[in-house]
Amino acid sequence: MTRNERILVVDDDIVVRQSLLRVLLQEGHQVDEACSGAEGVLKLENHDYKLVILDLRMPNLGGLTVLQHVRNTRPETAVLVMTGYPSIENAKESIQLGALDFLPKPLDATQIRTVVARILAANPLTDERC
Repeated sequence: MTRNERILVVDDDIVVRQSLLRVLLQEGHQVDEACSGAEGVLKLENHDYKLVILDLRMPNLGGLTVLQHVRNTRPETAVLVMTGYPSIENAKESIQLGALDFLPKPLDATQIRTVVARILAANPLTDERC
């Protein structure tokens, strides 16, 4: 399992953020959090992340907009989209925009560990620049 990767969690729900942070920190990752899409974009402009875990529905700047920003500015960064409002349309659009996976909330700790490990293992890009 890939450990000690830098991960950004973007979700307006503090309970979800705290749950994800707890699981990811237990797995040995460096984790930053953002409580809005705008804060997530700002953190993405100032730091490199191996993975962004992103809520789909947030006020003002939604997850799909943040996903597009990641794809345009940090194409090497993996994105996992999660939502409390799952639908086939949301999943399809997220995957088409470049998300590697789409998960319905609520998420359990085992599910998070498994999906994050799979995404990190499948995304061999490093932070090394040419």
